Amino acid sequence: MSFIMNTLTDEQILQRLLDADSLPEKTVTLSRLGVPVTLRGLTGKQVYHIRERCTERKERRGQTSERLDEEQFNVALIAAATVSPNWGDAKLLAKFQASGGEEVIKRILLAGELSALGDAVLDLSGFNTTLDELKNE
Repeated sequence: MSFIMNTLTDEQILQRLLDADSLPEKTVTLSRLGVPVTLRGLTGKQVYHIRERCTERKERRGQTSERLDEEQFNVALIAAATVSPNWGDAKLLAKFQASGGEEVIKRILLAGELSALGDAVLDLSGFNTTLDELKNE
């Protein structure tokens, strides 16, 4: 594919960028529950906003320290990227006495499942992709 990319005109490249509005999707199965979860990749802007929301900042002696709440980050990634199921369904909210989909995710999924689904979202969003992989696609 890299050969093809080198032979594209500026106009063809521009058209491909204009047509690039679909995000990759993947369905994974939570084996413990036997439930399929369809995830969609997130844009850089979406991941940035989620990371900002899940980062705790503390000011101490003129120094600012930052700490990412990894559990909340994974939960927020999963909530934002899930196409199906609807974590915020009224029946789930009522059963788990939750205020929203993120709370349902925290109450249903085990820690390892949160981590695995979060990693799947990041993979779909282009993280863990090396430059060599990009060149060879």
